[in-house]
Amino acid sequence: MTKRDAICDTALQLFAEKGIEATTTREIAEQADAAEGTLYRHFDGKADLAQSLYRRCAAELQQRLTDAREAAPTSPERLEALVRSVFDFYATKPASCTYLLSARESGVVGPEEGTLPPPVQMFAGVLEEGMEQGIYPSASAPLVAGWILAMIQRTVLFLKAGTLALDKQAAIDRTVRAARQLAEAPAD
Repeated sequence: MTKRDAICDTALQLFAEKGIEATTTREIAEQADAAEGTLYRHFDGKADLAQSLYRRCAAELQQRLTDAREAAPTSPERLEALVRSVFDFYATKPASCTYLLSARESGVVGPEEGTLPPPVQMFAGVLEEGMEQGIYPSASAPLVAGWILAMIQRTVLFLKAGTLALDKQAAIDRTVRAARQLAEAPAD
């Protein structure tokens, strides 16, 4: 593992646990067993490191979502595959998932101003496809996608905190059903 990799892995863990603002470059360097100057040799500072990690984690999630979407033949199956893919991402990459969920709130990282985050775009595309095929009623696809992703995010947070009175699989299955219900709900 290179020093850069060690810095990135350590920063990801610390950012996910403590947040970007509460994590110092000195702390990252110490836990990565690197000099603080080494961090600055690879990144312009903490914000640059945070943005780099955001792009890396977002690309990992985007690839999983793309693979899930392409493997499903119909819009409803694609929607379910996308929902389950986010939960799979959380199960296999919890620090990356936690970081993506919390990093945008910091204001330090995120997509370009005026653009939808890639996961919203992916979900909205599947919803629009279903609307064009008459499977889903006409509605604002980005808004419905945002609702679905917010529901997934909240379920992930509840699972992480252990505050649900149902097991993980039941929570995922209910979230899938709720996502389908949102997509199928008539617009008022």
